[in-house]
Amino acid sequence: MAKVDYHRNALRILFILVKGSRPYSGEPVAGYDRVFEGETKVQALDFWVRYPDYLADELLSLYERTGERDHLGLAERIFAEEEPDLRRVPMLRRYFGAYEPLDTVLSMLKCRELVMPRSLRMQTGNDRHNFLVGPKARGLLDQVVTDLPELGWYDQRVDLVLRVADGRGGYELKARQHEQKEYHDAATGDLIPTTAERVRKRLRRLSEEA
Repeated sequence: MAKVDYHRNALRILFILVKGSRPYSGEPVAGYDRVFEGETKVQALDFWVRYPDYLADELLSLYERTGERDHLGLAERIFAEEEPDLRRVPMLRRYFGAYEPLDTVLSMLKCRELVMPRSLRMQTGNDRHNFLVGPKARGLLDQVVTDLPELGWYDQRVDLVLRVADGRGGYELKARQHEQKEYHDAATGDLIPTTAERVRKRLRRLSEEA
């Protein structure tokens, strides 16, 4: 298996945490003014960033439900730019779906004061993991995109993934992803396989019918 690129992973996760955050209204923490709620949601959003073929399939489903040509066009662009081959970063299938430990990435972000992880004990007895972010993280991402415009792909892609997620929580997004046979049937501990060929055929059919 290829060596894990923790710096790339940290940048991708930071984009997700910053752009998916909302104003923080809890006990004030100096340097942090927004919060991203839920580690499961991080994993679910990250999956769609890392698997453009699954994201394209979701866009096609949105197109079929709404008739909005923009969704079809975005899916066509994903394949025209060969993203399922060039942009895919495989994730392991764990008990509850696509998962990759975030400990190392979060440690890198925390020590640079870009993210403050928080754990809350819920009435169910489970812990909920939230992530505080602030002006320092936003400023860094703005500077990254200015200095390295090619990394603007992550900025735009996270915007698209959040648009497709449409405010749904982590467990709802995971359930949606489990509806994909390839995702659901992957054995625990295996890499989740691509759906590129199946989605490409679906895209071709819908484009011809449009």
